[in-house]
Amino acid sequence: MEATMQEKIITQLQESLEAIQLTSAKSLELALQVLAWVKLSSTGELSDDLSLSTTLLDEPSRLLQVLTRLAQEGDLIGQAFANGTDFGRLDPRLLQPALTLALRLDQAGMLKNFDPVRAISSLSSKFSQEPDLPLEVTALLAGLAGGLPGEGVYVPWDSRGTLAASVTSADTDVYLESPILSAVPALISLLSDHRFQVHYADPIRNPSAVENGQLRQFDVAVAFPPMGIRYSADVTNNDWFSRFPEKTTSGAVLAILHLLRQAKRRVVIAVSNSLLFSAGAERSLREDLVRQGKVEKVISMPAGLLANTNIAFSILVLNPTGGLDKIQFINADTAYFRESVSKAKCQMINVDKLVTQIESNADTDNQVHASVEDVLKNDAQLQVSRYVLPDTTKQLQALLNQSRTVVLKSLVSTVRPMPVTSQDDDSIGVWEIGAADLPPYGYISTPGRALKVEPFALTKHAKQFLRPLDIVLIVKGSVGKVGIVPHDVPPPGADGWVAGQSAIVLRADATDPIDPRALFLQLRSELGRELLSGIVSGATIQLIQLRELERLEILLPDAAICQQAIETLEKEARLQKEINHLRQEQSLLASDLWSLT
Repeated sequence: MEATMQEKIITQLQESLEAIQLTSAKSLELALQVLAWVKLSSTGELSDDLSLSTTLLDEPSRLLQVLTRLAQEGDLIGQAFANGTDFGRLDPRLLQPALTLALRLDQAGMLKNFDPVRAISSLSSKFSQEPDLPLEVTALLAGLAGGLPGEGVYVPWDSRGTLAASVTSADTDVYLESPILSAVPALISLLSDHRFQVHYADPIRNPSAVENGQLRQFDVAVAFPPMGIRYSADVTNNDWFSRFPEKTTSGAVLAILHLLRQAKRRVVIAVSNSLLFSAGAERSLREDLVRQGKVEKVISMPAGLLANTNIAFSILVLNPTGGLDKIQFINADTAYFRESVSKAKCQMINVDKLVTQIESNADTDNQVHASVEDVLKNDAQLQVSRYVLPDTTKQLQALLNQSRTVVLKSLVSTVRPMPVTSQDDDSIGVWEIGAADLPPYGYISTPGRALKVEPFALTKHAKQFLRPLDIVLIVKGSVGKVGIVPHDVPPPGADGWVAGQSAIVLRADATDPIDPRALFLQLRSELGRELLSGIVSGATIQLIQLRELERLEILLPDAAICQQAIETLEKEARLQKEINHLRQEQSLLASDLWSLT
C-alpha cells in the first residue's frame, strides 16, 4: 500500500473524529485505537462481547462499556486502550462515524496491508514537537541493527514504536522501553505484522529490563535518544548498576554507557555531532571507546533530515565486546543517498544500498577505515569529515608529506579576546575587530564597533590589545576568515583595538622562523583555507577548537618565499590605499550637481 494511502486512512479517520474536539496528538491516538479495535475484532483475538461489529454500533451506551473493558485487558491490549483516551468522558455517538468508516474500510480490504509505521512516520511531525524519525532513517537504523533469528533486541526511547516495529520480525524478541506514557507504541505493536513488548520507564533513571537484580542482556540495542538532554547529578550517584564510571550530566554520554551494558553483540545509536568532537565527558567517552576497540562504524548523516529541528546527527555502531583495531567511517551525506525536499530539508534515498555498502566493509570514495592508533592521535575525534577526505584534501596531505612543516603552536602564541562589557561612567572606549572588518586584501584598515571596557583592563588585559602584525582569525561562525593588524595600530589603552569574541589572535615572536605576514598570507591562501577547513567542527555553529588550531600543520617557507610574501602584502596595501583614494575622488565628482545647498 502506498504511503499516501496509509496517510489518507489516518487522515479520514481523524476528520471523522473532529466533533470530539481533540488535540492533533490525541486525535491520532484515537484513530489508531479505532484501527486496532477493528483489527483485533476481525482476527478473532477478542471475544464476541468485546469485538466491534455493526450490531454494537447500534448500541451507543455499550460502546463505552466495551472500550473500558478493553482498557482492563492485560499486556498490549490493555496498554493500547488504558494509556490513551479517557473513554468515560466521550459521547459515544461522536465515535460512531469513525467506527463505521473503519469497519467499511476493513470490509473493503483496505486495511489488509495497512502499515502503521509508514502511516505515522510521514504524519508524526504534525503531532509532536520532538524530532520526528523519518521512515528512511528508521530503515537505516533497523538495517544496521541487523537482528539475527532468535535474538533479543532492545529499543529504548522509542515513544512512537516505529523503530521497534521496524526491527521486529517473526523470530526476534523486541523490547521497547519509553519514558513517555503513551498508548501509541502499544497500538503500533498491535497493528504491525509482528508484535513487540512495550514497557514504560526512563532507561537512565530507572531501567525496566532487569532480571535477578541485573540488567538484562540483549543481543542488540538500537536507539534514537532525545538530543541535548541533561540529567541531574543524582542519576550517576544513585545508579544501582555501575553503568556510569564518570560523573556527567550529558544525556548522550549516559545513553551510550547504558546501551553498552544492555547489549552484548551490537549497539546502534544516533548522536548529535557535538559528541564526536566536544571536550569534557564526551572526549573521555570517545577515548575510552576507541582505546577499548568498541567503535565499529561512524556514519555521517545529511543535515535537514528531521522536521522539527536542524540538529545535525551521526550514527554510531558499537561493539560492546571491544577489541577492534580499525574504525569504519562512512559519509552518507552524498547526492546518491539524499535528495532535497525543500530549501532546508532533505530525505534519505537508496537506504538499502547504503546498508549493503556499509556492511561490505570495502573502502570507497565515501567510506574508509582508520586505525585506532590514528584516531587516538587525532584526539579521538570521530567526525567522518576527518577521515573521508575530498580530493583537494588528499592533494593537500600529499603536499604536506613532501614538504617541511611545523605545527602552528611553535610559530605563534594565541591570545583570547578581551572581556568588553562595561556600563560604568569611567569605562574606557575601545574598537572591536570582527569578521566584517577583515578585508580581502592588505591590512585591516578600519575597526568595527566601539565598545567599553573596565579601567583595570589597561593593566590586567594589556596583552589583549592588538599589536602590529597580529593575525586575527575567526574561529566561530565565519570560521577561517583572517586579517592582519597594520603597523600604525593605536597603542594599548583608550581607542585601542581588540579582537571580537568570535576571534583568536595569533601573535608571532621576533625570533620566529617565519614572518607573520608570510604566515598570514598562507592562512588566507587556497592552501590555508583547505588547512583550516580540515579542523572545523560544530553541530549547529561552525567553530575551530583551540587545541586543534595549535596542532595545525603549517608549511615552513624558505627565506625567499617569506620575502616574496612580505613584498606581496605591502603591494596589496599600497594598491588598497590607491583604490580608497580613487573611490573618494569618484564620490566627489558629481557632488556639486543638483545639490540642495
